[in-house]
Amino acid sequence: MKSYVPDRPTADCRALIEAVETRARTAEKEARALPRTARQAYIYDHTFTNEIEAVAYHLATAINRVPDFRDPFLYAEKLRSLYLTHPNPLMSLVADKVFLPRYCAHFDTPIRPPKIHAVHDDPADLDLSSLPQTAMLKISDGCKMNLLHGPGMPVTRFAYRRFLRQFWHIDHWRRHAELHYRDIPRRLMVEEALLPIERLSETGVFCAFGRPYMAITKSGYAADRFYGAVDGILALEDSLKPLERYEDMRPPPFGTAFPDPFRDAMLETTRRLAAPLPHCRVDFMLSEGRCFLGEISISPVALRDFFHEPEQQKMDSDLFDLSKLPDCLAQGRAIAAKLGWPTETSFGHVSPDDPRLATGGQ
Repeated sequence: MKSYVPDRPTADCRALIEAVETRARTAEKEARALPRTARQAYIYDHTFTNEIEAVAYHLATAINRVPDFRDPFLYAEKLRSLYLTHPNPLMSLVADKVFLPRYCAHFDTPIRPPKIHAVHDDPADLDLSSLPQTAMLKISDGCKMNLLHGPGMPVTRFAYRRFLRQFWHIDHWRRHAELHYRDIPRRLMVEEALLPIERLSETGVFCAFGRPYMAITKSGYAADRFYGAVDGILALEDSLKPLERYEDMRPPPFGTAFPDPFRDAMLETTRRLAAPLPHCRVDFMLSEGRCFLGEISISPVALRDFFHEPEQQKMDSDLFDLSKLPDCLAQGRAIAAKLGWPTETSFGHVSPDDPRLATGGQ
C-alpha cells in the first residue's frame, strides 16, 4: 500500500521548505527593527507568498512531500484542505472559548464548560481585586494562553502584565496557519478553575462527520495534554466498525476513557456537538467527581502530524467523505446565523479547481 509519506523530503518538498525558510530568516532579521508587537505579523506576511503556501508548508514538514489539496489522501491532508476550500463559520464558532457555552446551550448538552465569570474586550478593564478565589484567565482566540489564579498562587499585577506582554499581541492562527482562529474576536475571559490541577484527568473524543471514532485519555496538567505519555488510546466499541482494527495497532488502554457515571453523558454530548462538523476533537475534564466540557478542537496538533503507517493512514482518511462537505457548510451557516455568529468567513474561499492547491501554492 502506498503511504504517500516518503522517508525523505521529495525534491519539490525540499524546494518549498527551503524557499519558505529562507524568506522567514530574512523577515526575522528585518523584524528586529519593528516594535515587538508587530514582529509576528511582519514575519508571517513576508514568509508566505499566499495562504495555500502557508497551509501547505506546515504539513509538508511532517509528511516529506508537497500536500495535494486538490486530491488529498492523508487524514491531515484532507482536513488541512478545509482551511482553503471550506468556509464553514462553525469552525471558528466552536473554537471560540467565549462563545462555546452558547453553542452547548443550543444543543442542550448534558455536559457544559466551566462557568465564565467575566469577559473583557480590553484586558486593562480587569480588576485583579475582583477575581474570585480561584480562576483561570484565558485569551479567547488562542491555545495554551492561560494564567491560573488560586490559593497560594494569586495573580499579581506583575504576573498579569507579564502574561499580557507574552500573549496578548500573538495571533495564534499565524503559528501554524490554522486559519479558522483568525475569525475569533480576541477577548480575555475569566473562567472557573478546576483544582487541584494535578488531579485533573482528561478525555478527548475524535469525531468524523458527527461520529465518534477514537478517544484519548491523559492525566496531568491541562496545558500538556496529548503531548506527553497517554494513559490509553482506544477505538469506541459503538462507533465505526472498521476501526476495531485499531486495537491491534495502538497501545492497549491502561484505563478507561469514559468513567462511570459520565460515560453516557460524555458520548451524548460529543454526538450533539460534533453533528454539524466535518471533524473535531471534543475534550472533557474530570475534576473532584465532576465532569466539564473542556473545548472543541477543530485542528488537534494543528493537523500537521498524524499516524504515518500506511494502513493507519488509509483507515483515518477513509473516515472523511468530502462529498458531505456541502451539507456541513449549509448546516454551519444556518446554526451560526441562529446563534448570532457571522456566517461569512475570512478563510476557505480558494476555488477547488485552483491548480496551486496541488503544488503548495507555487
